[in-house]
Amino acid sequence: MFRPNTLVLFMSYSTSHLKIVPNQSDTYVAHDINRLSIGRVLLSKNWVTEGDLLKAWSIQRVEAVPIGEILIGMGIITTDQLYQALAVLHGLEQVDFETHPPSMNWATFSDAQTSLQQGFVVWRSTDHSLTIAITDPNNMAMVRKLFQHMDKSVSFMLVKPTDLQRFIILNQGNTLQEAALNCCPKTMSCQSWSRWKKSSVLGLAAFISVIGASVFAPIIALSTSLVCVLIALTFLMGFRLLCLFALRKPSDTPDEPLKTIKRPKVSIMVPLFKESAIIERLLGRLQALAYPRELLEICFIYEEKDYETKAALDRLNLPYNMKTIEVPRGQLQTKPRAMNYALDFCSGSIIGIYDAEDAPEVNQIEQIVRKFATSDKKVACIQCVLDFYNTDTNWMSRCFTVDYAILFRLILPALDKLKLPIPLGGTSVFFRRDILEKLGRWDAYNVTEDADLGFRLYRMGYRCSWINAVTYEEANYRVIPWIKQRSRWLKGFFLTAHVHLRNPVKLQKEIGTRAVMAMFCLMVVPWIVNPLVPIILPVWILSFGLDLPFYSDLPNWFINTLITAFISTELMSLYLGYRVSKTKQHKHLRAWLLTTILYWPIASFASYKALFEIFARPAYWDKSEHGLNDGNYMKEIRKLTSNSGKI
Repeated sequence: MFRPNTLVLFMSYSTSHLKIVPNQSDTYVAHDINRLSIGRVLLSKNWVTEGDLLKAWSIQRVEAVPIGEILIGMGIITTDQLYQALAVLHGLEQVDFETHPPSMNWATFSDAQTSLQQGFVVWRSTDHSLTIAITDPNNMAMVRKLFQHMDKSVSFMLVKPTDLQRFIILNQGNTLQEAALNCCPKTMSCQSWSRWKKSSVLGLAAFISVIGASVFAPIIALSTSLVCVLIALTFLMGFRLLCLFALRKPSDTPDEPLKTIKRPKVSIMVPLFKESAIIERLLGRLQALAYPRELLEICFIYEEKDYETKAALDRLNLPYNMKTIEVPRGQLQTKPRAMNYALDFCSGSIIGIYDAEDAPEVNQIEQIVRKFATSDKKVACIQCVLDFYNTDTNWMSRCFTVDYAILFRLILPALDKLKLPIPLGGTSVFFRRDILEKLGRWDAYNVTEDADLGFRLYRMGYRCSWINAVTYEEANYRVIPWIKQRSRWLKGFFLTAHVHLRNPVKLQKEIGTRAVMAMFCLMVVPWIVNPLVPIILPVWILSFGLDLPFYSDLPNWFINTLITAFISTELMSLYLGYRVSKTKQHKHLRAWLLTTILYWPIASFASYKALFEIFARPAYWDKSEHGLNDGNYMKEIRKLTSNSGKI
């Protein structure tokens, strides 16, 4: 327990050496700045009580955040009051950029991204002096060092972060847009493919070649295709067996409670596009997150021309730790471009992503913070489990749930234990901010920017980790939207494979054979199997001893090998589905496992759509529609996310 006189030590002041008097402008001037504290200034204005300060100080012992922000989070003071107190504490004048904007040449002293991230702009400059507007007075020494080479006197003024951000957007919006498009290194980006004007010609030539081979050399085309399928299935079986073997090993590092590490600030980015129908429910789910408000910054990101989402956000009364970020229209409209743009407006040291339909467990952020604190520094990101709250909508949603469960509850934890690259999900993934910046953020031209970034950070010497903290989503339960979503994923897999596997020898030297094989199984195998489903299905007819044109001309040993591979692969899929559905929430899905055989052929239609778009419009983002029936599962969502349904 704290004693009353603890307050004196906390505020570091002595009444015999401190004098605060009002001047003619009714602002307070500190006559002994070294003896003054933010707490004393707030007390002098009667905005807080000593009890408020004691409570804020006790919170600060476990949170890496200033006292002022804690008091805002407690609802004791406002942002305006905090900045008035900071101006008094540091003897700075506040400046309003709307009435007194910076000089026109401010951008010659610092680029827009640096100014946003470090919170300053050069407000006025002369031959002998610089006046810098800064959002955090504690950074004055750091900013002063940036300009010490200019041999000018440096003075400071205080500006609120929202004012500084608004000014930079209005004056350097084009610069920020360009940076959002090109922050990923070109050698690791698929923009060369997206901008290649002859890609459509190449696609047409490939299509004509396939048709020509099928017509003029059908046996050769058929046998070649089936050999490729056999190789792909062999790799897939070996990969799955490796994952199953890895899960038999105990975890390397058990979870440990946070003891001495202060909780960091976490920024959550929520990219939105035409999501007006679900925003209110999303807001309620995010407000339920059990992490201190002063440490949780939530950024709703929307496109400039998405007027319906903007209108829906404007109708909401967002709490102080939530804000909106408008992404200016540009030559490209993708989720990674929007996140690249928005990252400069985030202040957290951990960056997370949620989608519009997400319902995370209420203690998920706390679990992420604990995982980062107890993980190796090479762990650059953490992927949560994705599951569905509308599993029982129909047959397709049940199959989709089994599909996701195999990936997120078996494949990814196995890759984590094997320390192999993890293809990240596009949501409920959290990054160390400094490493994300070092990697070049996301590839704005890749429609599966998540999977690409997982492989890219592995190539740079970092790892992804997996955690059993669940986010529940809305399963895609309609055929056409499912095909559109899956085609986008397959298109992204192709482009990701193009970037990372185009020089396999060099890649093998960088990351090793096992990692290359993992990439091949995850990114390339789907592209061998899915388009060839129409020639795979007839093999099942051969397994009953029936003859088929062209197939019967192939050697018996080859047909028997194919049949064995197909049956083994399908049995393996059924076993994986059975294994991941052993939990209370998924056990009822076991009755539907045999029907998943009918689920996979739908992906062949998605692969044809993806093939067309790879050559015709590789950067096109075919968006999934959300908020269709989550309102029917509100009770189920509350049960799942409150951890009473923890599995």
